[in-house]
Amino acid sequence: MNTNYTMEDIGKFINDYRDSQGVKPNDLMFGIPLAGKKIYEKTSLEDQKRTTFENAYNKALSGSIEEQEKFISDMTPILDDFYSKNSVRKK
Repeated sequence: MNTNYTMEDIGKFINDYRDSQGVKPNDLMFGIPLAGKKIYEKTSLEDQKRTTFENAYNKALSGSIEEQEKFISDMTPILDDFYSKNSVRKK
């Protein structure tokens, strides 16, 4: 577990998370109903998660140092998991 993340690292994670999503809802092939629906549902869920991360990040940015530290602590397992599973690495 990495305990050295910063708010900047979390901002980069949000961008990396967006970039890792691959298929965008507008790019789906709706000619294949079942596959298109499943891909759309997965992509939609990922968009909701990203929006939740962005909203929490923006709220923490305007919060106190203690709120930012708690946010970083809460996000650490998510960042660790994301970077351990993806070829996109934290720089």
